[in-house]
Formats: sequence, structure tokens, C-alpha cells
Amino acid sequence: MKRILGLGILGLAMSITAIGCNKDAKASERLAELEKRVEQLEKRPAMPTRQMPAEQTVAYQIPVGSSHFLGSKDAAVSVVIFSDYQCPFCATTDPLLQEVAKDASLKGKVNVVFKHFPLSFHNNAKPASKAALAAGEQGNDKFWAMTAKLYENQKDLSAENFDKWAKDIGLNTTKFKADLKNNDTKYEDMIKADMELGIKAAKVRGTPSIFVGGWELKERSVDGVKELIKEKKLL
Repeated sequence: MKRILGLGILGLAMSITAIGCNKDAKASERLAELEKRVEQLEKRPAMPTRQMPAEQTVAYQIPVGSSHFLGSKDAAVSVVIFSDYQCPFCATTDPLLQEVAKDASLKGKVNVVFKHFPLSFHNNAKPASKAALAAGEQGNDKFWAMTAKLYENQKDLSAENFDKWAKDIGLNTTKFKADLKNNDTKYEDMIKADMELGIKAAKVRGTPSIFVGGWELKERSVDGVKELIKEKKLL
């Protein structure tokens, strides 16, 4: 690549010198400048080859722990998502998780588990996770109700709107505000624990990352979940 680039630049320089004798001085100056640039380019270190992630050979161990879930906590198979409330792809994936939880053939056998994974460049993602956790203090259903609000309004995530949505979903807003304030360190630790689990146990690097019985879900559909369960003989 460097050789091709260098030849291209030198070719341009040669064409400049052919303009005429009355421009020889400028052409020589330009040629020297281009040669210097080629030399600088050739000294640049080669770009590292991007390695593809290794194929998963064993199921990752991702416990439900204290995370919020849909379905039975003791279900045989957990569909775990590591999610960021400011990530648009996470928002579009949420309906799939709701469908999995409601699917008649999976009911009682599979649960859906939410793990927090706010990315550093999404400034409002962690505050949103804390708002969801504070809502969850008033019931698991309230956690999921707040989750829906956060996904639906990703462009408007703010403390003011968290309070508004708390009221919309029927929370005791006084308690909600108090929990957000008094449990900040607790929520910070819970989010950190989810992220460390994702990184160390399941090699999570981005969102959404979804695992079925510890196996990464690549075909993101209800049928994809069922096929993976069948392929890995999880039930």
C-alpha cells in the first residue's frame, strides 16, 4: 500500500516537471517536497492487523444474581442482555426480549435478565441505569416500566425527565427521588459489577450483547433463541 502511494505521488511529481523549462525551479522544489512526504509515509509504523474474536467453545457463566428479570428467576435458561439505555441498537432489541418472555413455548423455561453496561461515551447512560434501579426499588414491574420509558425517549434522558417518567409509570416520586440520592453509591457498585461480569465472564465489548444459556445470540429473533436452545441442548 505504501509503495503504491509512493509511486502515485512520484508520478504526479514527474508530470509537474514536464510542464516546461521556465518552471523548472518550482517543479524541482515541488518534487523535493513530495519526496520528503513519501519518505515520511514510509517511516510510519504498519497498521496492526485486526484479529477476529475467537469462536466461543464453552458457555459463559452469567448468573442472574440481583439483576431484574422477566419470568421465573429459577428458569432453566436465562436470556441475558448487557445493555446501554442510550444505545439505539439496545432500544430496537428490547421488543425481542419482551417477545421471548411472553412466548408460550418458552414460558416457565426461559427468563430474560437485564445487566447494565453503560458505555463511557454515552454520558446519560449511567444516570439512566440509576433511574431504572431506583424505579425497581418499588417493584420489578416498575423497573421494566422505566426501562421502556428510557428506551422510548433516548434523546431526552435527563434528571428532570426521570422525575416526570417516574410519575407517569405510577411511582411514589418522593421515594424515587430519595432512592436516587441516597443509593447512588449502591447503584454505582451494582452497575460496575454488571460491567465487570460482562467483560470478564462473557468478553462483552459493546451493546447490546445477548447470551442464551451462556451462548452468544447471533440470530436475534425468537426463532433464533429457540434454535440456539435446541442446538446447545439447553432444555
